[in-house]
Amino acid sequence: MKPRHAAALALVGWYLMTPPTQLVKCERGGWNPGLFDSLTCINRVESQAPLREWKRVPDSQEFEYKTDCERAISNDCHWEADGVPGFVGELCNAECIAADDPRLKEK
Repeated sequence: MKPRHAAALALVGWYLMTPPTQLVKCERGGWNPGLFDSLTCINRVESQAPLREWKRVPDSQEFEYKTDCERAISNDCHWEADGVPGFVGELCNAECIAADDPRLKEK
């Protein structure tokens, strides 16, 4: 690989992005210490949506290295030990996408 091509590859940043979600249903129920009914909503993750419909995670930086981006996901998404087993965290469906990925372009 020529040095100028290697330098160009090194300049690519990484975005932390999440797929769109679609509201399935909301239910009132439960009781919280604030004496208000709680509202619980269920969303379906549209992980097969075109990448141009995904959103950058608000307040996330553009990462210089993909490994740093992946570390941000693993720091947030963890196995739930209490209650229902499964992964929990806002970034469990997130992916690290190269800033120059052509699939991000509008059609």
